[in-house]
Amino acid sequence: MDMRHLLRLETIVALLVLVAPGASWAQEQFNVKAFRTNRVDLYDCGADKKKTGQELTKAGFSGPLPATMEPSSPLYLRVQVNGEQYCVKAFAVQTDKVITVPDKECGTRVAGKEMKTGATRGVGEGCGR
Repeated sequence: MDMRHLLRLETIVALLVLVAPGASWAQEQFNVKAFRTNRVDLYDCGADKKKTGQELTKAGFSGPLPATMEPSSPLYLRVQVNGEQYCVKAFAVQTDKVITVPDKECGTRVAGKEMKTGATRGVGEGCGR
C-alpha cells in the first residue's frame, strides 16, 4: 500500500468518525410523556411549520407518543400521531429525555421533566453573548 492510499484511508475514517455522532443524534428516538399546556397544536413539519388545524388535548392524551428531534429547528419535535408525522413545539410537552436548544441560546431546556428549582442570581450570564 503506497502513501496515497494510506492517506485516503485515514481521511475516510476521520470523516466517518466526525459524521457518525451527528447521525445518531438526529435519529435518536424518545417519547412525549405528557403535555405542559392544556392543548398542543400540531404543525406541518415542512419549512414553514404551518398549523394543521388539529390539536391534542391534555384530557385526551392516552399515552406516550414516539418523537425525534426536528432537524430544521431545535424548537420543534417530530411526533407520530395515529400513524401520521407532525411537529409540536418542544416547550409544550414533557419528554423522557431532556431537550436543550443550541449553545447560542445558553443551553435552555425546552422539553423534559421540569425540575423544581428556585431562582438563582446570575444564571445564564455571559453564556456566549
